[in-house]
Amino acid sequence: MLPTIYVRSDMALPDNSQWENRFNVKSESSNRLYVISQNKKNRHWGFSCPGWRAHRTCKHLSALGLPGHSQPYEVNLINQ
Repeated sequence: MLPTIYVRSDMALPDNSQWENRFNVKSESSNRLYVISQNKKNRHWGFSCPGWRAHRTCKHLSALGLPGHSQPYEVNLINQ
C-alpha cells in the first residue's frame, strides 16, 4: 500500500512539462511558498527550497516522509 499525502486544493498546482503532483508548502520561518513536485521521468521528488537545490534533500521532504537524493518514490496524493 502506498503512503498517502493530503494536499489542500488551494495549494495544488498544475503539472508542467517536467514535474507533476505539484503543490505549495508554506515556510515555517517566513511567508514564502515553496513548490514540491514529482519528476515525471525519474519519479523522484524535488523541492524549490534552498536546501534541496544545494543538497538534493531537505527537511521538508523528510517531514512528508519522502526520500531525498533523487530516489524514486510513489505516493497516493489526494487533493482535498
